[in-house]
Amino acid sequence: MTDDFVPKITERPFAAQITLRDGRQATVRPLKASDMEPLTTYFLSLSPDTRRRYGPHPFDRATAERFCASINNDSVVRFIAVLDDGGAKPEIVGYMILSREISADDQKRYGSRLRQGECACLAPSIADAYQEQGIGTQMAHHVLASAREMGIRQVILMGGVIATNDRARHFYAKLGFREVGDFWVHLQGQDIFNYDMVLDL
Repeated sequence: MTDDFVPKITERPFAAQITLRDGRQATVRPLKASDMEPLTTYFLSLSPDTRRRYGPHPFDRATAERFCASINNDSVVRFIAVLDDGGAKPEIVGYMILSREISADDQKRYGSRLRQGECACLAPSIADAYQEQGIGTQMAHHVLASAREMGIRQVILMGGVIATNDRARHFYAKLGFREVGDFWVHLQGQDIFNYDMVLDL
């Protein structure tokens, strides 16, 4: 299937309701231009540890402004989970990137294993205050189901997963990802061992 025949995200809402373990509801949907303020709040709320484990881009207001001003769901869909609590200000509790733009490093490591034109990379994160509420699993299932509807048949992890992050590796394994390689990166003065993982849809 070529990109010419992939359904455009703008043709569907790609939205779903999820239920937190405490009974509250949240809506999972693609990011909109009007989400700049809550996205900024989400980025700034992330702990240093979460930022260290999840680093596809800076977590600041300028980045939120740029994303909300230049939404292009044909190549990168930024899914958010927004609490449905009736508050005046929407609160984002989860954020996941589904991108057809595969980095040069990821392409080099995966090589011929990548299904060109049918592959996307995933980068999920959940607000620190809302972890252990079942948001990540439910949100990821919706994002992956949406990926199938978009014609994506293979999903890899953006930049891999840190080998010592057992919680994340278990999370991905439950979703059906499998480890297919390993590699080292040097970040902030440290050598970090990582795994590549892939999911066939």
